[in-house]
Amino acid sequence: MKNHNIIQKEAPGKQTQPTFGLDPMVVLSLIRKNWYFFILALVVAIFGARFYISHTLPQFMVSTTILINETGERQAINNDQLLQGLGLPGGMRNLENQIKILTSREVTERALEELDFDIEVYKRTIRNKLPLYPNAPIEITSDNEIPLPRDTEFAFTYLGNNQFILESKSDYFPFYKQASFGEYIEIAKGNFRIISIDNEWFTRNPGEKLYFVVHSWPTLVNNFNSRINVQLESRGGSLLRISMVGTNRAKDVTFLNKLTKVFQSISLDRKNIEAERRIQFIDDQLVGITDSLSITENKLQQFRSSNRVMDVSAQGQAIITQRTLLENEKAKLNLEANYYDYLAEYLANDEAGEAILVPITMGINDPGLTRLVSELGELQAQLSNQGAGEMNPLQNRLEQRVRNAKEALLETLNGLRRANSLARHENQEQMDEINRQAATLPVTERQLLGIERQFRLNNEIYTFLLETRAEQQMQKASNMADSEVIDPANVQFSFMVSPNPVMVNFIAIFLGFGIPFLIIFLNFIFDKRIKLEDIKRITDIPVVGYIPRSSEKTNTVVLEYPNSSVAEAYRLLRSKMQFFTKDARSPVILVTSPMPEDGKTYTAINLASVYSLLGKKTILVGFDLRKPKIFEDFDLENAKGVSTWLIGQHKIEDIIQNTSFQNLSVISAGPVPPNPSELTALERTEELIKILKEKYEIIIIDSSPIGFISDTFHLASKADATILVVRSRKTLKDMLEVTLREMNIQGTKDVSLVINDTQSENKQYVYGDKFGYTNDMKRPKKQKSKLSKKQKTSRQTELAS
Repeated sequence: MKNHNIIQKEAPGKQTQPTFGLDPMVVLSLIRKNWYFFILALVVAIFGARFYISHTLPQFMVSTTILINETGERQAINNDQLLQGLGLPGGMRNLENQIKILTSREVTERALEELDFDIEVYKRTIRNKLPLYPNAPIEITSDNEIPLPRDTEFAFTYLGNNQFILESKSDYFPFYKQASFGEYIEIAKGNFRIISIDNEWFTRNPGEKLYFVVHSWPTLVNNFNSRINVQLESRGGSLLRISMVGTNRAKDVTFLNKLTKVFQSISLDRKNIEAERRIQFIDDQLVGITDSLSITENKLQQFRSSNRVMDVSAQGQAIITQRTLLENEKAKLNLEANYYDYLAEYLANDEAGEAILVPITMGINDPGLTRLVSELGELQAQLSNQGAGEMNPLQNRLEQRVRNAKEALLETLNGLRRANSLARHENQEQMDEINRQAATLPVTERQLLGIERQFRLNNEIYTFLLETRAEQQMQKASNMADSEVIDPANVQFSFMVSPNPVMVNFIAIFLGFGIPFLIIFLNFIFDKRIKLEDIKRITDIPVVGYIPRSSEKTNTVVLEYPNSSVAEAYRLLRSKMQFFTKDARSPVILVTSPMPEDGKTYTAINLASVYSLLGKKTILVGFDLRKPKIFEDFDLENAKGVSTWLIGQHKIEDIIQNTSFQNLSVISAGPVPPNPSELTALERTEELIKILKEKYEIIIIDSSPIGFISDTFHLASKADATILVVRSRKTLKDMLEVTLREMNIQGTKDVSLVINDTQSENKQYVYGDKFGYTNDMKRPKKQKSKLSKKQKTSRQTELAS
């Protein structure tokens, strides 16, 4: 199929190179011609939009905002103490992880576990479910789990007097039961009952049917989890907005507020667990120290009583003081060694699920170790967050960072363990020296010195542990979540997001105009039949006539209905043909078409008729040797004609037949020959035309369709003008283009177009003193009766004069 946008840009009758474009006037013409279609589509679209708006359940957005505390403050404790306060490693500070946690299924499940959302009570409309939460008039309860099947709809019909019917039309669980409020309903898996919460509701809504569904746990979780949307309010801040869109804003508000509480409890529980671990560690240390302190205290008292010695000498006191310092240092070094052993075991066992104790917990102040342990704890906290999983894009990266941090920590730890071992060895040497000095003291003083030294050491450690335990208990009591709710969800601050009346009406108007336009335009593009709009895009050959559609069942419209619009169109065609034949004596006008049934014979007959009415001696030659037709319209014979003349069977006088109309003669095609192309190409064809020119003023030749038959090209070379008849909405565009191309190649000259069977939307008028006006495409009804032969002759004489 050729493109319908081909435009010709050369001299008439010549084939041109196609260019592409779309005339805006064509688009406007399509809209104007089909305006009623657009009006109907717009009306349907607007009514559809109103139906959609009025029967669509509104959806509301509810939201809450929380502030994420990204920088945690660690509690600083006096570094001069034997042990330092147990600080909390940074955890869950990353905003991406926070969003992952908020949208995780586990957090949603924990929130729903604390809410009674598994049973949904609603009403039905034409196409919606109207939820009744939180004002549902009934409640479904059971002593244990409700035994009804999940995700199955049950219909509740109130009968009055506390009676109701409960039924289910599910194929899986068909059910029908009439019961009363509070009565236990027994089924195979247990029993349940329905309680009336609001009796007045049934009074206000008589005959209203209720429905309820017991949702399965996966369905319920998916319903809420899929609607959670978390967005960062600003790029530079840590304020998160959590929103949901749904049809029941009251239920969504309740869920969002519960979700934020569960989210806060995650970080708070984590901190409390860490505090409990630290307190438990201190309690374990206190058990041993308490026993040691009690033993040494009793021993000191007994020694003083039995030996009547209350205090040591100045030299002994100095030894005790120095020994106590060394013992404290030894205890600190041993504690460091124990922590290093714990850290080595932690790294060896890969205990990623348990939070690592930071160095300041054990009074270790090495900045490099503290930084590495804090970094490892932070990474492991992120890795173990509920939001991090196999689908988390940061998972592989976090795991690699954890491995790198462990390797760096292990290397640092080995160096610190060697340094600790040397320090303990040096401490032991110093203690041995103090012991040698103490050996020089009297025996009693030496014994008292040892007992008092042990008592002081145990008492100092015990006192510090008690103070530290109290501090940790206060720290636990003051723990707060890592997030803070700024704006809790509230029904009053919700807003409707759909349906949007403006948007729906805009889409309706767009579709109401766009769909019919698309249908019409596609039909216009893919319709292979020629239309008036296509002519000027296919060729610039002049159009000399537009022949309107005629409802008459005859081809001799001009002769039988001389005042019809068709007759006027042929008179106008006759006038325009003078521009093509003005220099020719007895011009020969060839009438042809691209396809059969385009109306070439119809045009040839009526064109010859209007010439005869002008008083021109006219002859109509039927040169369509393959399908003769003209003789039938004039009630003539076809036994002899052009074909018998060409073979020399008859003379010219034998084949010319006079019609009942003045100045109009006809030569029929004659019997169909076996070789029409060869006969047409004979020199006798040119001889026939020369003879006719001597006898007649106008020669009209009705030929075969030039787009199908090659005979016509022989005749076109001998004609003074060629009329190509194209029938609107019948002739194929491809055939017209091929025909024009062939005529251009053959050098056919003075070609003009006649558009047949047009249907104009504009009113047309026929003017005449005798017949008045008409706005019909046909002549007035009083002129439609056919004329007799005598009337035809007299009318022809009248019109010719």
